[in-house]
Amino acid sequence: MRRQYPFSFSEIAKTAGVSTATVSRVMNDQSTVKPHLVEKVCQALRAQGINPGDYIVQTPSSGKLLLFVLPFDFNSFFNEIIKGAKASAIQHGYTMMILQEHINSNTFPAFEHLIKSAKISGIICLNHVNAQLMRALCSLVPVVQCCDYDLESKTISSVSLDDFEMAAAAVNHLVSQGRKKIAFMSGSLKYQDNAVRQEGYLKALQTAGIRPTQRWIINLPEIDYNMAFSSATQLFSQTYRPDAFLAISDLYACAIINAARRLRLRVPEDLMVIGYDNVDYATISSPQITTINTPKHQMGYTASELLIDRIQNPGSSIQHINLQSELIIRESTTPKVTP
Repeated sequence: MRRQYPFSFSEIAKTAGVSTATVSRVMNDQSTVKPHLVEKVCQALRAQGINPGDYIVQTPSSGKLLLFVLPFDFNSFFNEIIKGAKASAIQHGYTMMILQEHINSNTFPAFEHLIKSAKISGIICLNHVNAQLMRALCSLVPVVQCCDYDLESKTISSVSLDDFEMAAAAVNHLVSQGRKKIAFMSGSLKYQDNAVRQEGYLKALQTAGIRPTQRWIINLPEIDYNMAFSSATQLFSQTYRPDAFLAISDLYACAIINAARRLRLRVPEDLMVIGYDNVDYATISSPQITTINTPKHQMGYTASELLIDRIQNPGSSIQHINLQSELIIRESTTPKVTP
């Protein structure tokens, strides 16, 4: 069946200044088209509000394959990073393979075989990988870390977020709303971003003169709604409970709000909640969730740019890029004004 597109090839060709046949080749096998022509078509698509990565079919070509590795707990946060990385890869004539797999001593032999047999040029890694295995990985191909980053590394470039500052900003917002009993929920602290966000949370409490309550600091093994709902329900069932929550995932925040509602706690009157990442859960939740908007697409795009630069210029310097986020205020921390 012929694939349907929500745009005209001839219109895209006219905007890009190329032939309709070139647009067709870019859409179906961009490996046969010169990179600068692929970029012209991508720019024409964006001009119409279309994400090129959603429609351009990527066809592997020798020496032009990138590997994007992420954990098993896939969520919409990762999806946006992937889209950004693919957009960069397409512009440079690379194909991107997505692999959802942990990298450990058991999986590494198969992982090494894949890299060699598929002739993978480089890897964007979102997984937590121990130092020994990461060195072994870097001996095979260039690697860029994204999310689980090592800012001290002199051999691996990375893309990170202003995690410490934004977690602190979230706590400061809750304190400004009169909240002093502030809980925290994150994923595993083996991931650098979770650990840094918890540090930001604790530092902000200290600055505000608030002593943290240890049982209100929850670190779950993965991003899982049921785990978050169960943990929040247990916490809210206690006599002494928090009046605010910083959750390092909008999915967690949604679970916390639903757990509060089950126990007849009102949000934001009895409990204020802040999430993280500004994914769909933040706006479809009722009330809508105050959250930290992270530049997910930009993270993926930047990581891919760093990797391709490293592949094409092996002697290029290692870079650690820190991207800026913003706090978006919504209903979950905005008390209703009584007329």
